[in-house]
Amino acid sequence: MFVSLPAGAAPVGQIAGRVIDRTAPARPVAGQIVRLAIIERGGQGERTALSDAAGSFRFSGLPIEGIRVFLLSTDYRGVHYTGDRLTLNLETPVRTADLSVYEASPDRSAMRASAAFAVVDIARGALRVSAIQRLDNPSDRTIIISPRDPLTFPLPAGAESVRPLAGWRDPRVDAGGITDAFPLLPGETQVAYTYALRPTRAQVTLPWMLPYGAADVEMLIADAGAAVEADGLRPRGSIRGPGGVRYLRWSAGPIPALGSVTLRLGNLPSVRDPWPAEVVAALALVLAAGLAAALRRPAPAARRPSPHGS
Repeated sequence: MFVSLPAGAAPVGQIAGRVIDRTAPARPVAGQIVRLAIIERGGQGERTALSDAAGSFRFSGLPIEGIRVFLLSTDYRGVHYTGDRLTLNLETPVRTADLSVYEASPDRSAMRASAAFAVVDIARGALRVSAIQRLDNPSDRTIIISPRDPLTFPLPAGAESVRPLAGWRDPRVDAGGITDAFPLLPGETQVAYTYALRPTRAQVTLPWMLPYGAADVEMLIADAGAAVEADGLRPRGSIRGPGGVRYLRWSAGPIPALGSVTLRLGNLPSVRDPWPAEVVAALALVLAAGLAAALRRPAPAARRPSPHGS
């Protein structure tokens, strides 16, 4: 679709949609403040609109020249919701995008920990662990997590250089782990993080505590000549990662809430070298691409939690 404009007029676009409460029975939400963030190089602007009786909203006269993205958001029942990032251009100057919101509930009983995935990379005198944990909410309500009782992701003793990567709202890192109070929307929520360990001996024990359990646990250990043993994990051969790096694969599941698995590594390189910053950055990219894809692999039917109960 092309826009026909008077000579000299700047092209403009429009974004419209509805705010819909998807908690059954689904219904439009009237009188809801909708924000449109306009993100472009060098700054960000914002416009607001109010949904009408049918839940509809509209932003007109939007700029479509240059490089920019648009992001819809609204706050409903104490939860912040955002839509997909949108773009406008001369071929597509008008976009329609609904904002889905949900009723809120403090009941965590519907929460399921469906998958936990980690990659252990080995350098001389250092280990780098990159992890993703996935939580599922099969209900049609957003589960509110109170800051007084946040979600907790334990870290092993000696963990350093802890970096929350994605999926967090306001993560707090201390010696015991990472805590956060982000809401669990219906569907899938993932958090990703990395940390380093500096073994002082050629052997190290790496426990992974899982307070919410996991239907499926996968660990990949770089095949760097280390001896590998594990409690609660089974060897599953090896795979090739990005750049042709070979990883030994160990798996387990289901793991009950408050359960754990333990990895033991021996014959580690003993020369203490600092972990190169460029390697850490590369591992973060591996995590974002390879691990996220692996987590989408369906778990065996016997391990998949029921959406109607535990």
